[in-house]
Amino acid sequence: MTFWRKLVNPIAVVLGLAVILLAAQPVWAKVVDRVVATVNGVIITLSTVQERAAILKQQMQASGNSLKMGEKKLILETLNSIIEEKLQLQEAKRAGLEVDDAAIQAALNDIMSKNNITFEQMEEMLRLEGRSMERYKTHIRNQILTSKVMQFHMGKSGKVPNKWIKKYYFQHQKDFWEPKQPFVRHILFIVDEDASERVKASKREQANRALQQIRAGSDFSELAKKYSEDVSASSGGEVGWLTKGHLVPEFERAAFRLKSGEVSDIVESQYGFHIIKVDKVKPGKPKPLETVKEKIERILTFEARQKKYRRWMDDLKKHAMIQVTLFQNDNAEESPQQNLEGEPSRTGEENWLEASNVKNKRSIKDLGLNQKNFQVMERKLAFVKKLRKQKKITEKEYQARKQRLLDQL
Repeated sequence: MTFWRKLVNPIAVVLGLAVILLAAQPVWAKVVDRVVATVNGVIITLSTVQERAAILKQQMQASGNSLKMGEKKLILETLNSIIEEKLQLQEAKRAGLEVDDAAIQAALNDIMSKNNITFEQMEEMLRLEGRSMERYKTHIRNQILTSKVMQFHMGKSGKVPNKWIKKYYFQHQKDFWEPKQPFVRHILFIVDEDASERVKASKREQANRALQQIRAGSDFSELAKKYSEDVSASSGGEVGWLTKGHLVPEFERAAFRLKSGEVSDIVESQYGFHIIKVDKVKPGKPKPLETVKEKIERILTFEARQKKYRRWMDDLKKHAMIQVTLFQNDNAEESPQQNLEGEPSRTGEENWLEASNVKNKRSIKDLGLNQKNFQVMERKLAFVKKLRKQKKITEKEYQARKQRLLDQL
């Protein structure tokens, strides 16, 4: 998931975030802010993780994938994404890569243009999300930087050898399969949606009489011309070569079950009663290699870059000082990843309360932080966050105060 986000155009990466509105403050906002990880001394706070997770959750819900990942796994995936982003930003700094204000403004203009919104509307949307324009520009800058540093380290993709394309094609022919196609005719007896049961019964009886004549040997095409109430009646009920997904499900299910020359029983759909005949069937076969070659090349290029990215990121992590306290407590002996499967049903608030782990003295010590100073800092962070929630300070002021507190650690 993280890798895909890094591969796309940096402007496209931030495009979706501009139109995501949080309908209400999540229950996670009740959790006291604290440090949940450090990456080479750079702090990641719980509030940063929860804000990113809220956006990611809305994106997943919009794409219909919300049920594929549990709440706790979402939190861990979000933290991992932020850790990798921090590592890449640090690499960008070491490489001397920069993003000028013009590039950020160009990306922002593109976002507003594609979403057909003004600068003022954009500011209002961000305000409703609890974010400022300056903070959003920082996000855009970071996304462009991560894209630049990835290209800097990974370079351009080489041409995929033809032998690799052919090998993939023959190993995955089921993915490039043209399904069978029946050549279909039908006789339709139309039934209006508001038709009475008497009318409906009469239409079914007409369909039954026509079906009996077909079973007795009458020509299907001639009966279609005589009885069908569809526009195809003049051509003997001809529908043509049928491809899945183009007609109503009831019709398709019946048609694809028939063999060449067979006639269906009466099939009811939203349009009325059908009698379906399959004249002939084109058997299924693999698509020609030339028609799918470009698609395979894109797949193999993506897979190669994914592996290269993973090796690069694993190497960065290997040589980095990364400390994580999220979901760890004094009695836990296993890593957070080991708890992902078989997790009992929990609320989002319970997961974030476990993640906050405020009483975990061991994790504070592991991070090399003074316990007393850390507790003072946590209280100050909570107070500043409360001021923002009560609208006594702006988002910009909140972020500035928060950063000054974190800089003291």
